[in-house]
Amino acid sequence: MLKDGEKGVIRQRGAEDITYAIAPHLPCGVVKPKQLRKLADVAEKYEVAELKITSAARIVIIGISEADVDGVWKDLGMDAGFATGLCVRSIKVCPGIQYCRLGQQDSMKMGMELDKIYHGMVLPSKMKMGVSGCKIQCAENCIKDISLYGTQKGWTLQIGGNGSARPR
Repeated sequence: MLKDGEKGVIRQRGAEDITYAIAPHLPCGVVKPKQLRKLADVAEKYEVAELKITSAARIVIIGISEADVDGVWKDLGMDAGFATGLCVRSIKVCPGIQYCRLGQQDSMKMGMELDKIYHGMVLPSKMKMGVSGCKIQCAENCIKDISLYGTQKGWTLQIGGNGSARPR
């Protein structure tokens, strides 16, 4: 039996057949059509239960047998996302000035830069980040540990949001 994080898996519930989910790394939740097709093709090939779009803007493949984990990763050709463990797990972004008429700053560009630097960085606790292009904060900044939102003059940094059962 694999442990959470081993081979990039998340153990699923179930007393009879133990299955796993995997969350490929999709920086800032941005995915190209070719990647979506690949995810769907691999899910069908291995007859997984379903795909789930998470609140962290990840796509999780659910219902993978332990015997199929390595094959799924090989066929995907993608890196594992850090969905478990004490690290920077995700950086959620809004469309920002690239796509939103309300955007004040380029949240996509900032989010991608933060992802390159921090995604998977090991820390004393889990950490989630959000980057929004304006004060509306569509990346749910108030429940992220660290977040930025755009203004006409630059960025506002927020620290200490939390959406878990035990705020810290």
